[in-house]
Amino acid sequence: MDTIYMNQLASLVPKGEGVEEAMAAAAGMDISEIQKMADETRAELNKLFHGPGAESVVFTPGVGAALDAVIRALFKDGDHVLISSMESDDVMNALNDIGHEADNGVSGGVEYTRMPCNEKGQLVLFDPLKGEKGFDAVEKLLRPNTKAVIVNHASEVSGTILQAKEIAEFARRHGLLVIVNVAQTAGCVPIFMNIWGVDVMTFSGGYGLYATEKIGGFVASERAAALLGGADMRKKFEQDPLDAASIAGLHRAFRFIEEKTLHTLSSMGRQRVEQFIRKIQHVNGVHIIGPGYKDRIPVISIQTDFMEETELEETLKNEYGIVIQSGLHHAQEAHKTLGTYPRGTARFSFNYFNTEEEVEKLTQALWQLTVRSDKVSDVKRMPKE
Repeated sequence: MDTIYMNQLASLVPKGEGVEEAMAAAAGMDISEIQKMADETRAELNKLFHGPGAESVVFTPGVGAALDAVIRALFKDGDHVLISSMESDDVMNALNDIGHEADNGVSGGVEYTRMPCNEKGQLVLFDPLKGEKGFDAVEKLLRPNTKAVIVNHASEVSGTILQAKEIAEFARRHGLLVIVNVAQTAGCVPIFMNIWGVDVMTFSGGYGLYATEKIGGFVASERAAALLGGADMRKKFEQDPLDAASIAGLHRAFRFIEEKTLHTLSSMGRQRVEQFIRKIQHVNGVHIIGPGYKDRIPVISIQTDFMEETELEETLKNEYGIVIQSGLHHAQEAHKTLGTYPRGTARFSFNYFNTEEEVEKLTQALWQLTVRSDKVSDVKRMPKE
């Protein structure tokens, strides 16, 4: 039985063409070669994100390390930050370690307030039923000591794309720092750091960049760089020596991206998730979490009436050779917003390497499991689109 891999967000299988080989070859490189690759990769990242310059790119051992380091470095006791209610455990753990949620009866440390998101995971900027408009819903959350806004550009649970551009506009009006995590969106959707006015953009070398999640980092605006160490920013946050294998892999991945074109790579993933939604939305007992075809990356979660998610993961793997991921996906607070906590979801993450035939096998498998179940009634055949 061939393996069908649909857990690309957690770890890429396969990586971009030539990436594994480049990572293996890095062991024989000298320091000058590694530094040259690192500088070229910084330039590619800056170009991709439309950032302030290659010198503003800092590498870390994964995106989690980048988020943790930036949050701890930028905020101090007495500061207040706004975060989306779709943030990852990396953000929540860092904030809870140096502070706490505002208005919970605890004093001291860094305080944070959640900007509300709806059941699809999108930011609620205003409520028309209350006569609100513009940014009314988030304006009321501001405090005299508010320093920044932190937003996950896309949810690792539901695939929802949050309104980073809009929230950055709001932040600029109030002179706030803007931190946007593009670990899920880099390579999947256009990103314009300078135009949007983002101060810190954290990224991962995995998923849409086709390298490895073992390398990540951040890009800092001139304003943020001054707060993060100025000319010593890289020395302060980067490993010494750099992870040569991960740098080499990401460096080669950009050649793969150039050869295939970013448009082709991103559109294939979108086609697969749209195909999946069109089929699965008609299957009894399957519930899609998050938005429809639009406003999402090629990541989707479901819950079912006929099987717990951990059991579904095991059954798909053992009976059909389909690898997915179940659980909370390192984003407990996002699940609370989506209404899927504490149960979790079954998550499918697609990319360029997933085929139409693979998605068809997945939907057939889910339908067959529905038919087998005595928990879902009135199931006769696999519905058409």
